Amino acid sequence: MRFWILLIVLAAATLACDLSVGGPTPPGSPIPVSTEAAGELTTLWSAAATTIPKGGEVSVTLTEAQLTSFVALRLQDQPDAPLKDIQVFLRDGKIQLFGNAQAGNVKTTALVVIGVSVTESGSVLFKAEKADFGPLPVPSALLDSLSTTLNEAFTGNIGSTATGLKVTGLLIADGQMAITGVFTR
Repeated sequence: MRFWILLIVLAAATLACDLSVGGPTPPGSPIPVSTEAAGELTTLWSAAATTIPKGGEVSVTLTEAQLTSFVALRLQDQPDAPLKDIQVFLRDGKIQLFGNAQAGNVKTTALVVIGVSVTESGSVLFKAEKADFGPLPVPSALLDSLSTTLNEAFTGNIGSTATGLKVTGLLIADGQMAITGVFTR
């Protein structure tokens, strides 16, 4: 009888605590986060935007370490961000965001795969193609909402009237993203 009581108490204690469930594995080795790498990204982008004259061509190559650091440091200021400990992988023409997610008391790893393309007007277009949050189903409406959020967040940064950059090409492979374009400002 004591065994059953102990088992019930242990089961109740487990339910009261956070529950970690299996989720996807990262698509690569962990990427270190550093303020230096985030600063490199900012400096690279600022230098291109301020030194290239109107009509001048620009080519910028960003790395996983720079993007991971930039995004991770930005998310530190957002305590209710859906992903924590984020890693940005650049593989096979896609951006893959990997991190830890929590819904209520359920914790899991998460992977979001984002396709990136360039519109005829020279803007960058993001499309959340797939999301894996372990055992939790991801409705297509959430993917659409994520795509909209990404596009709104980056409208003022890449290929927009704010920077005067008309993106002419974008390539993602082997841990790097190469962006080419022409300044129209």
